[in-house]
Amino acid sequence: MAEVEPTPQKKQGFFERMSMFQKILLFIGVIIVLIMSVSLLMGGIKDFYQFFFYLIVLSAVVIGGYIVIKATSIIFAPRYFSPREDLRTKLLNMAQDYKPANVNNLYFRGDIGKQRVLAGRIIGLLGLPYFTGKVKKDEKGKVIYSKVKDFQGKPVPLYEDIKLCDDGDTLFIIKKGFLFLGKTHFIRVKRELHGDLHGDVDVYDINPVPYGFFEYPFKQMQESVSQIMIQNQIETILATHEHQHDLISQSVDSAIYFNPAYRMALKQNAEIPEE
Repeated sequence: MAEVEPTPQKKQGFFERMSMFQKILLFIGVIIVLIMSVSLLMGGIKDFYQFFFYLIVLSAVVIGGYIVIKATSIIFAPRYFSPREDLRTKLLNMAQDYKPANVNNLYFRGDIGKQRVLAGRIIGLLGLPYFTGKVKKDEKGKVIYSKVKDFQGKPVPLYEDIKLCDDGDTLFIIKKGFLFLGKTHFIRVKRELHGDLHGDVDVYDINPVPYGFFEYPFKQMQESVSQIMIQNQIETILATHEHQHDLISQSVDSAIYFNPAYRMALKQNAEIPEE
């Protein structure tokens, strides 16, 4: 049986690649340019300065329309799917959806001589458990380390048999500023480093330190660098493993569809007349 070759995709032109919204913007821009051109021809141009002014206006309309169309193509363009980014989105949505109403502001309270600092208004709150695992060892009982090292230059061991711990972080989403002009921070704090989750919450540290997408208290980063790195790696691995099911199903569907025998059976079933 002869194999069915996939039909090559036709290369799309400029207008075919544009979305409906972009085509509408282009149509409106062309109408504006035509109206302005007709009004200029009907009204006449008195001198060179008037011609130069109208030329600048028409150029500004064309350039502005191009910028708007280009900006919409960038904003609404399909983005590369990332399991790690998808996990972050889920965590942030859950933190805002399940935030209790009895928490207000987040403060960083340092040691002696450091004034209490307002980090911002708490708009999201979520508990995140720690993951742990059995350290991998060789036949001689020595720990197997990965090639990755933490910020202190210490090698990070490899783990197996991942499990949940009793301890964990509290994710705070805080907003500081007025409405859309404010800044949003995503701070993960070890439970023993913050106060009760009621009213204003204190973090028992001087300030946060960024690592990846989140911010961590200075003490937590100083004492548990390897744990923070491993925690981020395990969360990414679990999120990636979850999406492997979709990738596997898509691959199986594609393989079945491009199977010549399956394609021939579909064609024969479609040609059978109904009784």
